[in-house]
Amino acid sequence: MTAQSRPRRRPARALALGLFALALAELALTIAAALAGDPSWANAVGSFTVTNGAMGLGFAACGVLLAWHRPRNPIGWLFLAAGVADATSASGIQLLALVAERGWEWDKTLLSVLASLFGFGWPIAIGLCLPMALLLFPSGRPVGPRWRWVIWAAAVIGLLFVLSFGAPGTLTAGRLVVTPYLTVPFYHRLAPLWTLGDVGWSVIIGLALASLVIRYRRGDDAIRRQLLWLLLACLAVFGYAGLWWGLLGTGPILGLLVIPLIPAAITIAILRYQLLDIRLVFSRTLSYAIVTGLLVGVYAGLVLLTTEALPFSGTVGVATSTLACAALFMPLRRRTQRMVDRQFNRTRYDSDQTVAAFAARLQDAVDLDSVSSDLSAVIQAALEPAHLTVWISRQP
Repeated sequence: MTAQSRPRRRPARALALGLFALALAELALTIAAALAGDPSWANAVGSFTVTNGAMGLGFAACGVLLAWHRPRNPIGWLFLAAGVADATSASGIQLLALVAERGWEWDKTLLSVLASLFGFGWPIAIGLCLPMALLLFPSGRPVGPRWRWVIWAAAVIGLLFVLSFGAPGTLTAGRLVVTPYLTVPFYHRLAPLWTLGDVGWSVIIGLALASLVIRYRRGDDAIRRQLLWLLLACLAVFGYAGLWWGLLGTGPILGLLVIPLIPAAITIAILRYQLLDIRLVFSRTLSYAIVTGLLVGVYAGLVLLTTEALPFSGTVGVATSTLACAALFMPLRRRTQRMVDRQFNRTRYDSDQTVAAFAARLQDAVDLDSVSSDLSAVIQAALEPAHLTVWISRQP
């Protein structure tokens, strides 16, 4: 770091610490309000205090790390904004619950503002900040000049997504019924606009994932390692969310705690992407996920076939299906692992291919010197050691 760049970073770092401190203060207020009222775990989960608070802490912590070390990268600032928004949502609902339980006479305008902060806080984090961070990962710039319009579209769609939660109505906290202060006029007449926001948000998420694929195909080894960190987190988050909320239409509230995996993966990818061999971790995770999904489908199909179409009892059908899946596991895993390694762990795949080719040549080799030189070439290509020595024991 040069002497000129240090003063430029000081205001940015001070702002990052200030936003992080604001999020922590709101979370401390949330905990204090929860303890002062009814410290019930069920109430804290049901009011989204636990999930919003955890997401606020996760986003804010990742944001301050990125803004501190990479102040010119907007991803850190997006995460800080998301952390403050989620923390504001958690503190707002807990203060309303405390006022309702104690029966305090607060100004109705203040209560309406708290209700509005709860309603708009988390949509800002999930609907606006998160998609833009995915589109800008990892460099802070779009994948290409033609993708700049996607950034602007993500901002507009994210704003529509947030405003779609501004429906006129009431919020109930215990015995307290509050009318949110910030609502959208003529909300019900704008129903097509809110539908456009929901559909557009899904499209923006799809474009963000497509941009990650494009970056992976165009990037060098360092960028690919960074992307695999995020892809691993997206595999967990969108796989879980797609199962519960996509197919089943609902899910447990605590399932939202998987969302902070994305900012955590992005922070590690930008700051410490060489922490471990992410290619190996990703390829193993993806291959086992594919194998598990295929075997579950095969098992369900075999159980239906043996118990419904064939004259077998339920116990015999289940046992037969289990044995068939157990026999299919290893061949299917090896084939799937080779397919995944070919795409995401190319070093391992090329090394295996090199060793297999050397073993095939070794079967017909008779000259010791040629075998030694071939072995040296294979090890050099597969492992790239700094120094290589071949020791041969010649028996008399």
